[in-house]
Amino acid sequence: MTGIFSKNKLFILISLILTFSFHAYSEEIFNGNLSQAERDKLFAGETVIRNIDSTKELCVSASSPVAQKALEVVKNLKPAYIAEILQVIPMEGNENYLEYFDQRIEDVSSYVGIPYYSERNGQWYDLYSSATIKETLNSDNAKTILCDLYMEPFGVINTRILIEQTEESFYYESTNLNRLRYQDKFNCVNPEKMKSVIAIFPDGDNWVLYGVGAVNAPSIFFLRDRVETSFMNRIKTFCAYFFKTN
Repeated sequence: MTGIFSKNKLFILISLILTFSFHAYSEEIFNGNLSQAERDKLFAGETVIRNIDSTKELCVSASSPVAQKALEVVKNLKPAYIAEILQVIPMEGNENYLEYFDQRIEDVSSYVGIPYYSERNGQWYDLYSSATIKETLNSDNAKTILCDLYMEPFGVINTRILIEQTEESFYYESTNLNRLRYQDKFNCVNPEKMKSVIAIFPDGDNWVLYGVGAVNAPSIFFLRDRVETSFMNRIKTFCAYFFKTN
């Protein structure tokens, strides 16, 4: 009896330690679209990836200016393909996280070599095989990077990257500027119809890391599977890579 009681007390104690060491986030940053299982994963410090069919299923509320901006950008795109990537990390020990994240994601050359697993081919590839910066424009709290990223099977993607940082938030937006073709056989995405958005903002004692990949492309039977697998998995890989290596 004593042994069972001790085990129960130990379990409760461990649960309390985990709960308070990973500071709770406020409920209002997530809406009812986030399941309890997904909330539990976030509490455990894991990355949550959600494949969704509509912007109505986005799970983050506009609780901060950068979150609101991310949601507006994605909704205005009217995407046929959407994925969300989320992680919550404690501020304690990560006080300079915004600067750290900014330095890493601004290093466009480091995009080359990000490992990507192709479900269709069952092999690992580089997410981007080359990355060339063409121009960098700076303003007060923003930076625009124009670059060429080479990604199979779509070839060169002329890309505009917008980065905005304040003392309390970080915003990243990547947009294709040219028409994309699949294996140079058919057009699949028009200019400025594919976006990767990352918003980082505080909530209580935590940083909320929120990424969205969205593509406005024809949702037709012979194209949907290829676009969803090829584009969305690559966008998810990109966001999850930077989230997991913090």
